[in-house]
Amino acid sequence: MTTLSTFTGEFFSPSRESAFQAERLPESRRNARLLFLLSALLNGLFLISDWRFAGTPHFWVAVPARVVVVLWSLYCLSLCGRMTSFKAVERICFAWQVVTAIGVALLVSSRSDIAIFVLVMLPLVFYLVVPTSFRGNVGGGLGCGIALLIGYLAPAPASSTMLGMVLAMLILHCGMWLAIARRNRLQRQEWTAGRMAREAQAALADSRDTLERMFMAVPLPLLVTCRDGNVLRQNRAAAEGYAMGRDVTLTNVNQSYVDPATRDRLFDLLQRGETIDNFECRLLRGDGEIRDTLLSSRPIVIEGQPCFVTSVVDITERKEAEQRLERLAMSDGLTGLANRAHFMAAVARATANEVGVAAQSAVLLVDLDEFKRVNDTAGHDAGDALLCAVAERLHHALRPGDLVARMGGDEFAVLLTDLPDTDALHHILGRIAEHVHAPLNYRGRPIESRASIGVALFPDHGDDGAALIKHADIALYHAKNNGRGRATLFCPGLLEDWEREAAMLDRARHLLAQERPAPWYQPKIALDTGELIGFEALFRCPTASGAIIMPGDIAAAFEHPELGPAITAQMIDGIVTDCVRWRAAGLPFGHVAVNISGADLDDDAFGDRLLQSLERAGLPSSEIELEVTESVFLGRNADRVGRSLQQLSDAGIAIALDDFGTGYASLSHLKQFPIDIIKIDQRFVRDLETDPDDAAIVRTVLNLAYSLGIRTVAEGVENQQQLDYLRAGGCHYGQGYHFGAAMPRAAVEALLRDTMLVQR
Repeated sequence: MTTLSTFTGEFFSPSRESAFQAERLPESRRNARLLFLLSALLNGLFLISDWRFAGTPHFWVAVPARVVVVLWSLYCLSLCGRMTSFKAVERICFAWQVVTAIGVALLVSSRSDIAIFVLVMLPLVFYLVVPTSFRGNVGGGLGCGIALLIGYLAPAPASSTMLGMVLAMLILHCGMWLAIARRNRLQRQEWTAGRMAREAQAALADSRDTLERMFMAVPLPLLVTCRDGNVLRQNRAAAEGYAMGRDVTLTNVNQSYVDPATRDRLFDLLQRGETIDNFECRLLRGDGEIRDTLLSSRPIVIEGQPCFVTSVVDITERKEAEQRLERLAMSDGLTGLANRAHFMAAVARATANEVGVAAQSAVLLVDLDEFKRVNDTAGHDAGDALLCAVAERLHHALRPGDLVARMGGDEFAVLLTDLPDTDALHHILGRIAEHVHAPLNYRGRPIESRASIGVALFPDHGDDGAALIKHADIALYHAKNNGRGRATLFCPGLLEDWEREAAMLDRARHLLAQERPAPWYQPKIALDTGELIGFEALFRCPTASGAIIMPGDIAAAFEHPELGPAITAQMIDGIVTDCVRWRAAGLPFGHVAVNISGADLDDDAFGDRLLQSLERAGLPSSEIELEVTESVFLGRNADRVGRSLQQLSDAGIAIALDDFGTGYASLSHLKQFPIDIIKIDQRFVRDLETDPDDAAIVRTVLNLAYSLGIRTVAEGVENQQQLDYLRAGGCHYGQGYHFGAAMPRAAVEALLRDTMLVQR
């Protein structure tokens, strides 16, 4: 984009135009002073010549006009001291132009021979001589020309050359406008070129000194060398870095390279003209210390001689830090064992190197049992001490060459190589259990140390590291779900179980997010009267396709630490809503029993949330019954479970022991925990009329409950013979297809209304 206006020849940028005018201010001031002075002198001389008009009317016009022009020029000359800016010059010159143009317009009214000369001469002066801007030159010249033309043509009679003079003046002014624009353009181009030349000269004058200062001030060592290695120049950093306070002068770089082969390779690259960047080599300093460096070199020409300029970056500390970081990156900060990245790399190497070798390898994943409880009860410092102790014990239990790593949290991993057979593996597992399961004494407090182990063999259980880790993790999962504190060897059946359970969990997540699980209700009947005394709420999930998802389809989700409580919360919300609806309709539903899992009772806040939900809904606690299996009493959370059940029992909620006799049954549970009802599993009820063993078990349970004053419920009652046997044995309640299958809320309401009609 051009910087000069085609119309005026001035800069488009006001700031640049101001800079141009400011630089020319002394010249403009001198020109203005000279213009005013010459105007006064010349008009004084013309005043003398004007006496020739004496005795004519024009005399009294010419002399006063000339006197005014002379005096006004002298006055403007006296104002030159105030021209401190170009704007001031413009203002004073404009004032001079106005008065002079009017005065001379009066003079040319004489139509003398010289008047025609003045018609041309004075506008030219305004155009070419007055030191002002384009608008001042063109405006002044055009205004002056118009004024003079009027003055010349105004007196009667009209001049016969009037039209020609107007056209001539128009041509003159157009030409002067072009001339002024061209002059302005040339002046500014000259000024711009001169300014650029001065700047270039100044930069050129400073460049050598600047480059020298920069060269010496660069903190990196810089060397300028000939092709034979002789040093022409070196900066301060190079001299200080090489000498290190000694009286040593580097004259040739060949003496600095520790490795001659590296030096020769570098010189060969330089001789071929290649650009060198980050070339790593070792250099010998003046104090004899060897440093790791990176060199970057470029070819240059100095006074016609080919040379090289080379920068030297000391990376000794960086390489040492990288080595430290590499060690840290492959180690666990707490235990000092290998970390996950180190272990995974070792497994990858082992599986890659042992293909076709007779000896086996094994991956062991070791997970501490109840580690969170240690942190919660004894503190995180005790947890850290336990982790360090387990790390040391694992190290002592393994063979030399075996790798033990901490994978994160409370999980460790072991890589066993060169296993001759599975007997050797079992021997190592025995040593690990012996060492790890030994109690730990921390600050006078005993801390139990137990671990579960998952084992996968290479190549039997996977041909790469990822497969081995996955299968060992599945085996570990199985070990933790089957009692903990044990080692489990992977087998294909575990993978099938794991995949089936994972599918159940995925399906449960989908149901909770996309579908509408709801409680369905199975009637519970008093066997002595046949009256409806309540319902058991069972999980059902109707889908958009019309199918109904049953509890067995997502069985693994009920004991999941996240999904289980989420399902229970939805069930309880649905039950409370339905009970409120039935109470509002006046339907006597008795009570509703709901199954809860160990995952629910592991949460200390479960009881408070349930009681608050009942209180908000206005439901008495007697209308809700909780069913638990004996599995919730097992493990280290039995005390927490007991507290939660006792809280709910004290609030008036009945507790039923479900599936009694099918799991880890213990009579102590009936004494230790607040059990109000025993539910006889349907497996014993189904064949009691044909299987004497089942009949004996049912009879024994009924007698036990009678002795302890505990009510009983028989599940799976399907025919009259079972009902008669249970009633004769003193069973209180029954449920099953003989009385009705599980049904949705609407069917329950219809059943309750029918029951009310029958009772009436």
